Amino acid sequence: MENELNKLFRMYTDECEFSRRLRPETVRGYKAVFSLFLKVMPEVSSTRSLTPETLNEFFKRIQTRKRIVGKDTIKTGVKNSTVKTHWTKLNVFFAWLVKKGYLLENPLKDIRPPVVRYDDFKRLSDAELSKIYSAVTLQSSNSLLQRRDTLMISLLVFLGVRKGEFISLKVHDIDLVKEQITIRGETSKSKRPRTLCLTPSLLLHIKDYLKERNSRGLKTDQLIVSNRGDRGLSRQGLKHWVENLRKKSGVRFHLHQFRHTFACKLAEANVNAFNIQKMMGHANISMTMKYVRSMQTEDMGRDICKISIY
Repeated sequence: MENELNKLFRMYTDECEFSRRLRPETVRGYKAVFSLFLKVMPEVSSTRSLTPETLNEFFKRIQTRKRIVGKDTIKTGVKNSTVKTHWTKLNVFFAWLVKKGYLLENPLKDIRPPVVRYDDFKRLSDAELSKIYSAVTLQSSNSLLQRRDTLMISLLVFLGVRKGEFISLKVHDIDLVKEQITIRGETSKSKRPRTLCLTPSLLLHIKDYLKERNSRGLKTDQLIVSNRGDRGLSRQGLKHWVENLRKKSGVRFHLHQFRHTFACKLAEANVNAFNIQKMMGHANISMTMKYVRSMQTEDMGRDICKISIY
């Protein structure tokens, strides 16, 4: 039988999904964190159990439990950014419970999330990108996968799209005549569509890939095909693709680093910050500024040479 907390959370996610029409990626994130909360805190089943003490115990457990990462690597603890993500997603659910009258007070009201310091440079260097591209060129098992994987990397590098936008791209989103691609509003975090220009190299990769697709008679409307039949690449397939490419290239990257790299490349090319904001689909400029924090001072050396007192 469904317990009280599970039932309320299902009501909350139904509202997020069907009334507020939040992105599937956002709802999926809420569900993942709530599922972890129940797994780590099996004794919690009702709103009566949601106390500051309970939440402090949850954060203690996720930072002290041992986890198996990969085949045989055991890790303890999580990053501050992960703790903050969990805090944020649980906080909105608890705030909803208070608003609806199911909870008298938000148990996170007096528990502040950790301060996250972004002094780890998240962008990918040109050398790392070269290794990733080379791994695809040298180690692909057939011509379709080589062209597909080369295109996947190029889409991420030259468009800076989010994971949800990337996996949702369809063939008809591309206009080869106008040399543009449309990111549909229903797949975007901002809910707003945006049109991006295709660089000459990206356009070339798209044409090569579509030609190979067509020669094999693939009909799926999803742009990125699976290597297991005539269907689009799944989220699990994308995760597996990243893991394989990490091993082949020797570069420990994650998908979102391409988005940071895209923003930094534009900033280094002196592209106006507001134009970067529009290209990335950010609702406000402050979010865009967080992405270019990956730029290091040595990248700005030439700017210092512009200073003159004469």
